[in-house]
Amino acid sequence: MIKGLTYVILETPDVPRARQFFSERLGLATEEDMGDVFSQFTTRDGTLWAVVQGDAPAGPSGVQLYLKVDDVDAAYETWRSRGVEMVTAPHDRPFGRTFAFRDADGRTLHVSAA
Repeated sequence: MIKGLTYVILETPDVPRARQFFSERLGLATEEDMGDVFSQFTTRDGTLWAVVQGDAPAGPSGVQLYLKVDDVDAAYETWRSRGVEMVTAPHDRPFGRTFAFRDADGRTLHVSAA
């Protein structure tokens, strides 16, 4: 039985740019850094998050990735003030409060409350 998501890897043509986005704008601490080829972060609940050198797919991938936060509205305001491009404002869905934003490669990622 699947219990949850333990690791997310996003391909990017520019690892340093992606690392800077996830650390400086979203506030993730870099756990492992291999320069231009790989960077890994760990969230507070222990999920591993990484960016790796590769060709980021153009256009939608058909996958929705959600980051868990304690306070959706606070995350939205903090990240927006750091220059993160927001796709939607916080809003309520049947599963809870959420919003969407773009990462450094233009992918749409989502946020929901923990």
